[in-house]
Amino acid sequence: MRKFPFNRRPARINLEEYRASLSRSELARPENNFYHWLLGTSWTSFLLLVVFVYLGTNLLFAFGYLACGEGAITNAEPGSLLDAFFFSVQTMATIGYGRMTPVGSWPNAIVTFEAFFGIVYSALTTGLAFARFTRPTAGVRFSEVAVVGSHDGVQTLKFRVANDRSSHIVEAQLRLWLIAESMTSEGERYRRSVELQLHRSESPVFSLTWTAMHSVDENSALKEYLGNPDVEQQWHLLITFTGYHESLANQVYARHVYLPRNVQENATFIDIVSVLPDGGRVIDLTNFDKWIPSTSDKLAGEFL
Repeated sequence: MRKFPFNRRPARINLEEYRASLSRSELARPENNFYHWLLGTSWTSFLLLVVFVYLGTNLLFAFGYLACGEGAITNAEPGSLLDAFFFSVQTMATIGYGRMTPVGSWPNAIVTFEAFFGIVYSALTTGLAFARFTRPTAGVRFSEVAVVGSHDGVQTLKFRVANDRSSHIVEAQLRLWLIAESMTSEGERYRRSVELQLHRSESPVFSLTWTAMHSVDENSALKEYLGNPDVEQQWHLLITFTGYHESLANQVYARHVYLPRNVQENATFIDIVSVLPDGGRVIDLTNFDKWIPSTSDKLAGEFL
């Protein structure tokens, strides 16, 4: 028996603070960044931007018609910004009711440019919306924090991953990286990436949840950073996820960042798996992000 709470919130990978901590080269092309922002931002932000640009450009064209003077638009009230705005909307959408028409060379020139702009704007908006709809997303949820506690007598880093969709992801793979600032003997600063080995980095079928673990022993590069306030702002953990989505029939990817303040030491996750009297198991994802101070070596629930 499996329990799926219907009110669980989909995962949103928030990397804004992580990105803000990095300086980006001024040589990056701003149009490329803006295009990727349009693809990656939320639907609310995207639609608000589309509406804002649409209304704003129509308002600008309305001021242009008013600047042409009285009589530039037939049947429009002289000096009426509202009539000029509605005429602009009809022109950009190529509606052409016929009640209001341009008169003179300058108003017709503005109509020519606005009609062209309307066609291009509609094409770009449609293309971006289609690209957003068809872009495959993993639907993978990461726990808000990672915990470090004792597991079988060894200090172990743990974080949780959940499949937020009902379909399966096959051949799923997780990789954990320590990204830290280092200094060479010559005094040059550089950022090094060290892969941290997980107890289990692959899953043939990822359907529900996955508790990933890394032993923080003497061989772990993470050991020197945990609990060290002197290097608290000089490292973070990066998790990458890949797999083949059955429903989308495509490879999907996801990533997440744990900053030092997102790593809880001497803690363990609350168990999300309970066993029924008949032997069935129930998964309660309401405790997915919850943790408590570590009191035992017992592994917080893992079930696939």
